[in-house]
Amino acid sequence: DAYAEDYAFLVFGLIELFQADPDTAWLEWAITLQRRQDELFWDAAAGGWVSTTGEDPSVLLRMKEYYDGAEPTASSVGVMNLVVLAHLTENSLWSEQIDRTLRLFGARLEQMGRAVPMMAAALSTSLAGIQQIVLVGADPDRGQLARTVASRYLPFAVTIDISDRHRDKLAALMPFIATMQLPRNGAFAYVCRNFTCQAPVREA
Repeated sequence: DAYAEDYAFLVFGLIELFQADPDTAWLEWAITLQRRQDELFWDAAAGGWVSTTGEDPSVLLRMKEYYDGAEPTASSVGVMNLVVLAHLTENSLWSEQIDRTLRLFGARLEQMGRAVPMMAAALSTSLAGIQQIVLVGADPDRGQLARTVASRYLPFAVTIDISDRHRDKLAALMPFIATMQLPRNGAFAYVCRNFTCQAPVREA
C-alpha cells in the first residue's frame, strides 16, 4: 500500500534512471506504475491525483494537495511524469490528463505561482515542448555524443542513449526508434520533436 506521492516520485526516479541506463525494464516499470497510479488515484471528475485510494474506512476524506512544499504534490510530479512519458511513448489518454491537471491548477498558477513551483515547471515544460535526443550506433563515438549532451543544460529534452542490445526492445515500446537509420560505423544523434526527427548528425 502506498500514497499517490509514493507512486509519482518512484515513476519520476525511474524516468531519470532510464535516461542514464536505457534498459527497457526501467521504462516498462515506470509505465506500469503510472497506469496503476492512475487507476488508484486519478480524479476523473476534476483532474489531478488524490493522495489515498479511498479503500481505508478510517480515512474519511480523500484529500488532494494543492501546495508544493518541501515535497511537491502528487499532481505536480504526476503531470511532469506524464509530459515526459508522452514524449517517450504516445498515449492520447496521458495528453488529456496533462491538460486537465494544468487547467485544474490554472488559477493557483496565476495567483500564487510561488506555491506551486513544480507545477509551474511542468507547465513550462509542456508549453516549451520536449525534444527527444536519440543516440544510436557504436562506442566510443556514441559515448562522445552522450557526453556532449550531458555537458549542456537541456531542461526541455529527454535523452535516449541506445546500445545495440537494447534497440529491439526499446523499438517495441517506442516505434519511432525502429525507423532510425543505423550508421555503418560510428554513431548518430537524432534530435526530434513530437516523434519527428531532423537528419542525423555524427559529430558532437
